[in-house]
Amino acid sequence: MTLSDAVTISGSSKAGRAAQEICAARYIPLQAELGGNNSSIVWRDADLAAAAASIAEGAFVFAGQRCTANRRVIIDSSVYDIFVNQLVLASRGLVWGDPADEKTQIGPLVSSASRNRVKAVIDRARAAAFRVISLSEKSDGARGNAWLEPTIVCCDDPNAEIVQEETFGPVLVVQRAEDWDEAILLCNGVKQGLAAAIFTTSPKRIEDFFQRVRAGILKINCSTANAAVDLPFGGWKASGIGPAEHGPANREFFTRMQSLYFL
Repeated sequence: MTLSDAVTISGSSKAGRAAQEICAARYIPLQAELGGNNSSIVWRDADLAAAAASIAEGAFVFAGQRCTANRRVIIDSSVYDIFVNQLVLASRGLVWGDPADEKTQIGPLVSSASRNRVKAVIDRARAAAFRVISLSEKSDGARGNAWLEPTIVCCDDPNAEIVQEETFGPVLVVQRAEDWDEAILLCNGVKQGLAAAIFTTSPKRIEDFFQRVRAGILKINCSTANAAVDLPFGGWKASGIGPAEHGPANREFFTRMQSLYFL
């Protein structure tokens, strides 16, 4: 196999479409991971404090700059206010600072352009009258032009930009579900489908989650962030093109089958 026999990339949906056209013209396979707009469902029977800590870390560590970051949290309406308060407390407990310090959990974005792009989305959410909660007492501007305060946005409009578009920054969107069916609908209600999680103690609800959620990576009682390198890694819908990555999936992708006939 030569270096041009197959292509594997991780990038935006736009990059994935461009790579797909190039690979199709050359008749070579493509393996593309194209990001996620990942959600966690938190139900009333969950350990709410543990869920808040896990989701806060999954959303904001690395300033949200990983494809599996927890972008959205869908909360059972009966525990909505309680959980939002716990989520704010857990998020404010994370260490925001110099990435050269090993204690730091939240650093700057990769560039000032990324910071400005994400901040513009937050500003538009604020202008639309959604509740926007800043999670740092320190001014992001005082730290440099690539820093952005970790932010929670409470949004009950499933079609809002802040819900539908992946920010790839330190932003967590909170959505309210009046019942279980609405929670599943909200979870599936974006074009991406990389990872999803559920926090519950109900085996029946977990099984229904497995059956109905349209994502390539499903997690139970832990946030969407992180993935094991020895398991297949790939998204559904706009989160992936071609077969999954990692583990045996890579071996299969980079192997070409031949049938040998002997007379």
